[in-house]
Amino acid sequence: MEMSNCLRCKKLFPRISDPICDDCKKKEEELYLTVRDFLHENREATVMQISEATGASHKRITQWLREGRLELALSNNELKCRQCNADITSGQYCEKCVLEMNLAIDDMFGTVGGKKPIDSQGVGKGSAMHTRIRRE
Repeated sequence: MEMSNCLRCKKLFPRISDPICDDCKKKEEELYLTVRDFLHENREATVMQISEATGASHKRITQWLREGRLELALSNNELKCRQCNADITSGQYCEKCVLEMNLAIDDMFGTVGGKKPIDSQGVGKGSAMHTRIRRE
């Protein structure tokens, strides 16, 4: 098992996947719950107000918003779509840009709604599966 220093507290710990130790993960989760509860009670709060009230950094709150773990009130307008700069409440992209990206991916791979089109024989086009009729 690989040993590593925690990115937060610098303590040596057996690293499996995360670059932070279990103690720091627990503290971060507790802070997240504090922020989430504050935001639940104060829906119109700005990121700065949330940060001041909970002690969570602006960067950490923004990260949780981008991950979709938190959601702001639309009237906040602090979070912008990374594609078109429209106001969003959570995540990285607005619904319009997500739809456009999904359609572009469908066009690129010849899929419709994530599934390959089916030909007249009921087989997905581009399917690599072949069967042989067994004669007895």
